[in-house]
This record gives sequence, structure tokens and C-alpha cells, in this order.
Amino acid sequence: MKIRKALITSAGFGTRLLPITKTIQKEMLPILNRPLVDYVVEDCVKAGIEEIVFVISEHNTQIKHFYQENKRLYSYLEKMKKLDLYREVEHLHQQARFTFIAQSDKDQYGTATPLKLAEDQLLHEDAFLVFMGDDFIYNADGSSEAARMIATFENSGAEALATCIERSEDELHRYGVAEISHQNGHAYLKSLVEKPNPGTAPSSLANISKYVFTPMVFDTINSQPVDRKSGELYITDTISLIAQNHPVVIHTPTGQYLDGGNTAGWLHANLVVAQADPSLRQMIVNN
Repeated sequence: MKIRKALITSAGFGTRLLPITKTIQKEMLPILNRPLVDYVVEDCVKAGIEEIVFVISEHNTQIKHFYQENKRLYSYLEKMKKLDLYREVEHLHQQARFTFIAQSDKDQYGTATPLKLAEDQLLHEDAFLVFMGDDFIYNADGSSEAARMIATFENSGAEALATCIERSEDELHRYGVAEISHQNGHAYLKSLVEKPNPGTAPSSLANISKYVFTPMVFDTINSQPVDRKSGELYITDTISLIAQNHPVVIHTPTGQYLDGGNTAGWLHANLVVAQADPSLRQMIVNN
């Protein structure tokens, strides 16, 4: 089995980061001098992913511009005799094939919608990765968590993979929490309990919506009902439905989970990444 493609969902409004996300897409907010989503892309490329499919809002093309060649910038730097600076960006459009799918205002809203929109791009793959564009797993040693996800998936023989992190009892009410079983050295998902009341969580494993799917996922998505309260189509419902009839292995990351989708998480992500850089770490300590 060869996993060649990854889907990154990037079509939300970023309401938890207003007012800045009124203008700047949340996935493009900087973690140091790189956009948040680029850490997701880098992780995929290190895992051998050849094509990255972005689902973006029809109203926002910032990610598309970032991963396309900028000939105007090249010409400017060449004219100013600063062409050495182009090395900072020339690899961006070369590191993988990038496909962009626009999610329109008319499309069903929800975290599973981007996957549904990308069906034609992914239907004939053996399997593929799915990531959200506003959080990532950070490994300071430069290793790839996406590669470890693929290894877990392939070694388990499962039909899908869900990534979960350990969280304390007082944090679990903010997450979908995995009910699990164990077999052959792996943990498998039985169901997800969304935002359990204190003391009722079935485990300490919180879902962070990083998946491996096979094309069978589209049968589930295309038949699953929308959430009765919100009217949205949730990917957490998708993975739970799959787990009812097929093995879904749990992957627990080696790296640190960083959520840039809210102000505190974005600031924390910057500090964590900065502290891994010796020169920046010293600056933080001295101030």
C-alpha cells in the first residue's frame, strides 16, 4: 500500500481568532516566520506525500498564493541583486503537487464537508491522510508524525486511523473522547463520546481530528445524517460510524500537539517552536 496524498481542510471562518481572521486566514497566521499550515505541509512532505489537496473557501486564496511560484517576487529580488533571498521560498511550490478545491457558501457546512468535496481527488487511492489546517504535531527533532501515523495504520491492518492525545480528567470535557478496545498491541476505536460530563469519560484519549482513511469513507459520508442540533456534517460522526463495522486504530503522537486555532494556543505554539531554536530561546530567556 502506498499513501501518496493528504487532504488539508482550510475553509473555516476562524471565529475564535477574530478580528484578525476577518482579513487573514487562520491557517496563514505566523508561527515564527512561516504560516501555521506550512508545518502541516512539511510534516506530510517528510512522510513521502506527493500531492496535497487543500479545500479552501471560495472567498480566500491566501494558501493558494503561498504555494504557487511567485515570478514577480523573483524578478524584484533579481533586480535588487538580492536573489539569494529567493531561496527562502523557491522550494514551497516544488515540494509537492498542490491541488485546490473551493468550498462555496452553498455547500453543506461541517468538518466532513471538505472530505466530501475532495472525493474525486481521493477515490482511487489506497489510503490517504486527512488533517485540519489550524493545528499540528510538532517534533523538535525534525521527525515526521505523519510518517508514524502511516506506520501505525499499515502495521495494524485497520481500515482507518484516528489520532488521539492524552488529556487530564479536567480537560476531557472539551474534546471527543475515545472509547477503546485493545488487540494485537494496538488500541482500536469503539466510539467517540463528545464532550463528556466530568467523571464520565470512557478514557483519557482525546480525538484531535488527524486521520488515515481508505476510499470506503465516502460511502459513510455520503449516507451519514447531519447533526440534528447544528445541521452540520461532522467528521467525528464519520469516524464513529466507520468504527461500528470496521477496525479503526488509534495513533498516539510522539510529538507535541499544538493548536493554533485560538489565541492562547497560537501564542503557545509560537513559544514552543521558538524555544526549539537556540538563538530565539536565549532571547526569550533574557527577556
